Amino acid sequence: MDAQLKKAYMNILNDYSECFFDKNREDCIGYTGLSGLFLSTTPETWEPDKRILVVGRETRGWNVLKETSYTTLDHYVDTTMKIQKDYLHTQIRKSNERNSTFFNFLRSVGSCVGVGNVGWANLFCFDWNRSTPTEKKTPLYNEILEISERLLKAQIEILSPDIIIFANGVSAAGVRRKMFPTSGANSVCSDWSNYMDDNIKKIELEKFFLYNGIQCYRINHPANYRKEARVGRKYLINLLRNEFIHS
Repeated sequence: MDAQLKKAYMNILNDYSECFFDKNREDCIGYTGLSGLFLSTTPETWEPDKRILVVGRETRGWNVLKETSYTTLDHYVDTTMKIQKDYLHTQIRKSNERNSTFFNFLRSVGSCVGVGNVGWANLFCFDWNRSTPTEKKTPLYNEILEISERLLKAQIEILSPDIIIFANGVSAAGVRRKMFPTSGANSVCSDWSNYMDDNIKKIELEKFFLYNGIQCYRINHPANYRKEARVGRKYLINLLRNEFIHS
């Protein structure tokens, strides 16, 4: 699948200026706030019927060219895919860490289906000045959003997850709905349900289906440590345990 992903990435990224990837050229000065490009890869095991893709919000200071200079887009894509694969492999096998709430959540998901069946994607493929791109503060916002949407949809199509967990948080809800409309003629989300009967607030956990087939959950970002958010995430992990461990 990594070969399929790379082919899709190259087809998409060839449509954009190399300034998104090589920010050291004089004509790329306006791009210096961008992080390196984040590209998902295939998890190690990725067994059918156990594949869970967790979609976060963005990286924070993702450094792709730390030890080398930009040469070609082909080499750059290889480099960022390897960094993502190696980083996920390392992080998901660690013990829980105090300040690693997102990966603590991925580890909890891994305890239900095996760490090799947990994929990692993001709504945004770049961060801006080590934070979430925003329409008001990010000069390249529209371009970042377009590239990110195209990449994420390619990742979902090729990786073909059984379950997607959108762990983006309330602040990114508008972005998620723009990429994956929830209403109207272009809606791709259906059969919404919640767990309010079990005292889980709707804002903390919802279930729906994407493209009429992929089971999805929406939760608050794991960095949200309000009691209600923690309860919602714990409830979801118990749902996954019951579905995969006790089935």
